[in-house]
Amino acid sequence: MKKTFLWLIVISLVVVLLLAGCKSAEEAAPVEEEPPAEEAAPAEEEKPALEIPLTFSYDPDMAKAILADAGYVDTDGDGFVESPDGSKIELTVTCPFGWTDWMEAISVIAQSAQAVGINLVNETPDQSAWNDALVNGTFHSTLNNWAMLSNTPWTLYNLMFNHPIKETMGSGNFGRYENQEIFDLVDQLAATPMSDKEAIQSICEKIQTIHLTEMPMIPLWYNGAWAQYTEAAWTNWPTAEEDTPDTLPVTWNGYWQMGGLLTLTTLEPVEGVEPGTGTYPRNETLYISGAAWGPANDWNPFITWSKANTTGTCGLLYESPFMYDPLTNELTPFLAESGEWTDDSTYVMKIREGIKWTDGQTLDANDVKFTYELGKQYSAIWFSPMWNYLNEITLVDDYTLEFKFTDPLYQEWENNLYNIFIVPEHIWKNRTEEEITAGRNENPVGSGAYMYEGTGPDRNIWKRNENWWAKEALGLEVAPKYIVDILFSSNNVALGSLLKGEVDLSNNFLPGIAELVDKGYVKTYYPEAPYMVSANTAILFLNTTIKPMDDPAFRKALAFAINTDDIVNIAYAGLVAKSDPTGLMPHLSDFIMVK
Repeated sequence: MKKTFLWLIVISLVVVLLLAGCKSAEEAAPVEEEPPAEEAAPAEEEKPALEIPLTFSYDPDMAKAILADAGYVDTDGDGFVESPDGSKIELTVTCPFGWTDWMEAISVIAQSAQAVGINLVNETPDQSAWNDALVNGTFHSTLNNWAMLSNTPWTLYNLMFNHPIKETMGSGNFGRYENQEIFDLVDQLAATPMSDKEAIQSICEKIQTIHLTEMPMIPLWYNGAWAQYTEAAWTNWPTAEEDTPDTLPVTWNGYWQMGGLLTLTTLEPVEGVEPGTGTYPRNETLYISGAAWGPANDWNPFITWSKANTTGTCGLLYESPFMYDPLTNELTPFLAESGEWTDDSTYVMKIREGIKWTDGQTLDANDVKFTYELGKQYSAIWFSPMWNYLNEITLVDDYTLEFKFTDPLYQEWENNLYNIFIVPEHIWKNRTEEEITAGRNENPVGSGAYMYEGTGPDRNIWKRNENWWAKEALGLEVAPKYIVDILFSSNNVALGSLLKGEVDLSNNFLPGIAELVDKGYVKTYYPEAPYMVSANTAILFLNTTIKPMDDPAFRKALAFAINTDDIVNIAYAGLVAKSDPTGLMPHLSDFIMVK
């Protein structure tokens, strides 16, 4: 028992000693300390998003901020930014050579862009090369203003967002901006009845929001409806004053049916003007100008652009069913006695009785039907797309037509009512496709207030149609017996002739008008700047298929960079007004929804 007890004591001591040794060894061994935790780096503050206004105006600081925010920086110190991928940016802005006002404008555009670090230079190819590049999409940026005064915002948006995208874009969207949402909205706008103002406004707001966010093209200024006139031989010109005629005194291609013709009915000859010894008596002849490209090419109303050289073909010689007054934004019947929608897909037009062609034959509903159906027969005619939704035209009687539609595009249709000019079936029905779509149409037969008298190397002459139907039907009578339309080689030559009283009405761009108005040498529609009614919107189209024009941020920066005030004041000497960012002209202000 004692032995067992002693062994237990011994074992206990051994255990105590072992444990004590272990503890001593543990205390003697260096303690491996854990490395101190690294201090967390302070979180990088998120850069606040750049606030970019939806609309734009000249703001070079904003332009620079947008470029920097999108990664466009000057990496090589040459003063111009590079693309985010480091590639150089070398761009051009173009307009046709000889268009002096536009040449000055693109100079301002290029200088404005360079001031914010965008390498953009101005170039002026000849008109043919410029037009080829425009429709084929081989430009970087270029000016265009093909949407004239119109009773609907659809006209401008059809130019800006024309679709579908094709190899040749001859009717707009020259920068080939691809956006199905906005294409659908433009189609929806075209299909909205003109009477539904709220629906039009709603669609316009959506279009404007997308446009101003994406900025595929940049509206800059409103070109003027140039109209400078003297009282050397004719008086009673229209102006904005209440006691003068309420018409638009513009004779440029496309504007005769917008007031130009009616101006001829208000003019009065100045007493005491000697007839002179020329072929055309001065006291019976109105001398006008506006075109500056060369002699007449043709008198074909279906070839639109060439009518700049034979202005009067559409309006003096050939007439449209309706006229449009941009001063009141109203359509009025002309060749047509009336026109109305009888249901959602049926339009009935009544043609006036008693209208004669200048060869003595009767103008009736057959001629209207024939003219409209030329668009169905020949795709080269500009209004042929109308037949995508126009099904058929039925003659109700000799003076009444019924137009049947599927999903009608009301706004395009009503725009066509004053832009399609009626030709005589008995003459045109025997012509070939080439003669109709591209022929000269010499010795033209029309229904209008004037007949074509002849041409010279620098002028076209029109003689009053003494049997014009509107004298009896509408009580209208044009005052000048002759109209001589002079094609000047330059605006300066036109100005000299105007000041000498050799030209009565100039539709050329003539700088220095402010001083001439102040001194009483010429008259203008408005007595002060901008002196003229706005006629169309000058738009900078950007080629969205090339870098960096494919980047909305870059395009937006360019919009803020352009000094439009310099264009207005330097390039035009106050003769134009700055455009609303939406591009819509003042007479359509009810549809400017984004401000």
